[in-house]
Amino acid sequence: MKDGLEEVRYRISSKDHLIRRVVHLLSGSVVVYYLFPSTFLYLPMKLWLIVLLGAVPLVIECVRSRRRHLIFGLREFERGRVASYAWALWTSMIIMLVFPQEIALPVIIIYTLADPVIGEVRLWKKWLVLPVGVTFTFLVFLLFGYNIILAIFAGFFMVFGESLEVVGSIQMRPELFRVYNNSKFRENLALAFRTDDNATTQLVPALALGLVYIFFPGWFPDPWFYPLF
Repeated sequence: MKDGLEEVRYRISSKDHLIRRVVHLLSGSVVVYYLFPSTFLYLPMKLWLIVLLGAVPLVIECVRSRRRHLIFGLREFERGRVASYAWALWTSMIIMLVFPQEIALPVIIIYTLADPVIGEVRLWKKWLVLPVGVTFTFLVFLLFGYNIILAIFAGFFMVFGESLEVVGSIQMRPELFRVYNNSKFRENLALAFRTDDNATTQLVPALALGLVYIFFPGWFPDPWFYPLF
């Protein structure tokens, strides 16, 4: 426990760590999307969402990863892979495009609060992650108007998503390009990937709640945000 507490103290006093936490909390501001009308400045808001949360982070990551720069308090291992903030924005974009506001808005907001809490608890005592994480997220889902059963359900899947990681590779058959003897080119066709908890912490509960919504839409509260103009 002593080592865990020392690590917590170090992270709290670390400038980069604090920057990461601030950026993490600010990522929840993407829900202002619901305050805009369906068309803004002559363009559909969904298009604005795709550009701002999808295309812009993609361009930044392409430039950053090529130059191997660290920005926004990123960690050292993120030099050569997609940064966590990009995973977070892309997943929020997908959730807001696919799911109703009754699911998307609380999932995104609670993710920005719960992920840092669970992360610090894991450093202290790993066995507390499940009870503390589910209790914390359950209480906040209640504040968003979810009933007790649905709040527990959502809280469990959010903690499960925060602890989930998928590692693998996507490969394309080289015969498609008639490159049978070029081993280097064949290796380049394999795309290694590794998910980030900033994606799964949002996506897993959203998928679980979306399945419930199909059969029991009346269990969910009314939307919170409406266009202001």
